[in-house]
Amino acid sequence: MNTYCTQIININATYRCDPSISCGCSSLSTIVTSRIVGGEAAPNYAWGWMVSLQKSDKHLCGASLLTSEYAVTAAHCLEDVMNNISVLSILAGTNDLNDTSITTIQRSSIINVTMHPDYDKLSTVNDIAIIKFSPLIISSNSKLAFICLPKQDEDPFKTNSSLVAIGWGDLLQGMNSVSNTLQQVTVQVFSSTSFECQQSGMNNSLVHFCAGIRAGGKDTCQGDSGGPLMAFVDKRWILAGISSS
Repeated sequence: MNTYCTQIININATYRCDPSISCGCSSLSTIVTSRIVGGEAAPNYAWGWMVSLQKSDKHLCGASLLTSEYAVTAAHCLEDVMNNISVLSILAGTNDLNDTSITTIQRSSIINVTMHPDYDKLSTVNDIAIIKFSPLIISSNSKLAFICLPKQDEDPFKTNSSLVAIGWGDLLQGMNSVSNTLQQVTVQVFSSTSFECQQSGMNNSLVHFCAGIRAGGKDTCQGDSGGPLMAFVDKRWILAGISSS
């Protein structure tokens, strides 16, 4: 569904996380401006778990740090390189993929890739993979953090709840306009029976969900695959989902 809007409405939402928690807190506060049209540049070091999964040192997909050696991404990002993972690396500690002068940047080679055993390429069901890489240096100066996984009793998928997506994907759908600066956007969860979800081609509501804005103009795009869709729960950010194809 393509909707073209000319109005921009800015609403600042400030999220204050608990720095004593071991995951889901990259800075004391994160400000996200909700916009009807498009997203916005993410503040530096606001999302310390976000890394760029790269092929031959070029951005391929997003990924989220779980530990200093593991990250989670989308399985479809890795289909074509499973026989040659030596070309893969992650770039961490930066929002700007072009600025190599940033002192917090770390690059790490991929050691192993584990795809979900029931990943289905056609339906994109179970589109998830775990990547292992050479350990990153974690310190107060590294500006890195880890995303939390939801607890068993937590439900970040409540209809109309707000989620935040981040990525370096295309700024405009269907155009070669990749952002070298990390972008963030606020979206709402839709019911699996909603018109929006039905139009999205969602195949299995047990493992898929859809989110967006009914006015249109806000979404993830090509290049955002593998990046996190995050919910703010109990003063920490948890991984609600992964951008798929």
